[in-house]
Amino acid sequence: MKPIAVHLHLHYMSMWPKIKEYLQNLGQHPYHLYVTLTEDNPAIVKEIKTFCPQATVWFVENRGYDLGPFVDFVNKVDLSSYDLVLKIHTKNPFRGAITWLNGYGVSRKWWVKLLFSSLLESPEVVDKNLAAFVSCPKLGMLSSRYVITSDPKCYEYQKQNIVCLLNKIGCPVPDRITFVAGTMFFVRASLLEKIKNKLFLADFALTDPTVKDETLAHAFERVLGCIVTQAGYEIKGFDKNFWFENFFSKQNFLRFFYSNDVTSHNHHIIKVCKIPVYYKNLNKQKRG
Repeated sequence: MKPIAVHLHLHYMSMWPKIKEYLQNLGQHPYHLYVTLTEDNPAIVKEIKTFCPQATVWFVENRGYDLGPFVDFVNKVDLSSYDLVLKIHTKNPFRGAITWLNGYGVSRKWWVKLLFSSLLESPEVVDKNLAAFVSCPKLGMLSSRYVITSDPKCYEYQKQNIVCLLNKIGCPVPDRITFVAGTMFFVRASLLEKIKNKLFLADFALTDPTVKDETLAHAFERVLGCIVTQAGYEIKGFDKNFWFENFFSKQNFLRFFYSNDVTSHNHHIIKVCKIPVYYKNLNKQKRG
């Protein structure tokens, strides 16, 4: 196989030591590391270069969360030099309200763990993931199975923005959208040619940390899944996280006594012993 192109958007720079540990699990598999930063930090650049002397590091405006910088990366690299692209970023592990996805209550902390562990948990996991692309010719994108979703509630409210983006890149609008919530994945590099030089970093608004949804970046997150499936490829996850599933079982029991959720209709509800004690309709403001 050709080398892997690894795009790391390192916004939360304090996470670099942990991410470096994950990258070490790529082992003997050749890869090129591309790192985007939202702050000019010579100390971090030095650490990255010490870890990977051939790494390419550049500064980008803080636009579109991790998606704007990813578009910038796709526009800059020669995708034909790679079979696979690994997209990772420093998703904020802040423990906010639980998000319900595929029947699981996923906290921000679990979201980060599930994504990284499914991709880079160990050399064995990396070997298994790369082998899957060889043995499954129709595998186009791989991530954690717990965050791959086709639930209409996760994209219908964004449909207008999604359709506009799909029209812009010349991709048909699917009847059903499947995507990776959290945008960390392995993907076949050739599939990204569809977006090359069709979107640009400047197209994305400056990142507002108080806005958690309904931005161009969030619509593009779903469009990335459309690009894969509309080309005839599949999005799959092969991980099995017993700790998460056991945690969720206990969580269901504890939820009888206390729950703090944002529903699929974007209503924030806190319940004590199943009795609502707090309610806020987040549709009356920017999603967050």
